[in-house]
Amino acid sequence: MADGENNPKPRPRRGPAWAYVLGGAVGLPFVVGFTLGFFHLHSNDSGVPPTTLVLAGAALGWVVYRIFSKPSASASRPSDLDV
Repeated sequence: MADGENNPKPRPRRGPAWAYVLGGAVGLPFVVGFTLGFFHLHSNDSGVPPTTLVLAGAALGWVVYRIFSKPSASASRPSDLDV
């Protein structure tokens, strides 16, 4: 067995972080606007300023990026449940 076989490479990141952050910053206000429009409400009816939606969407995009860019668990490493 070669030395490098026990050390698996981490899963590569799935796209740049800025794409997730920008997607969240644009996507969350779009989804909120679409949902409010579906119920025939105006954006002022939500009581949430647009800047807050953009910042929350950017934070959500960062969290999604961090979740999807985690390396997968290797079969060679024991998990916490295998005690």
